[in-house]
Amino acid sequence: MKSIGRQSGAVLIVSLIILLVLTLIGVSGARGVLMNERMTFASRDAKIALEVAETMARKGEAYIDSLTDTSSFGTTGWLRTAGDGPDDLFAADTWKDANSRAEEVSMKGPDGVTKLKGRMFIEMAGQATNDADVSSVDKSAGVSKLSASDVQVFKIVARGQGIGGTERIVVTLYGKAF
Repeated sequence: MKSIGRQSGAVLIVSLIILLVLTLIGVSGARGVLMNERMTFASRDAKIALEVAETMARKGEAYIDSLTDTSSFGTTGWLRTAGDGPDDLFAADTWKDANSRAEEVSMKGPDGVTKLKGRMFIEMAGQATNDADVSSVDKSAGVSKLSASDVQVFKIVARGQGIGGTERIVVTLYGKAF
């Protein structure tokens, strides 16, 4: 009986310390799970933004394919002549109003109904001419010489935004012979 009286709550103190350690381990694990969840969402959001931007670039290519001439290009608006594109692709004004064109993409937002949107502008980048010595590149093996026309090159700049606000900008070059 004497040994029980001498403990004076030592078991209680040891139990509380063990409980405190287990609580700290549990809180640390929960924080790790939350951090992993945030990283997963950020990664998903970045991929969605990239997909939207790439879709906008494909829409730009389709628009260029539909052109019959370049008379619609100017110094302002979303269709620009060479050298007249925005200097800062990350400036907010680059992606506002008539400076770029907004379009819906086939991807849907988190509600499953609203379609995501992206923006783009197209700048003429110059001509890719056929000035090379044809005999050095003609591999027709005696068949009549192949000819190619000059190609107008366009720079398509597309911006996609994810559902969490992440932005991705894609710049592509695309050519068309007129």
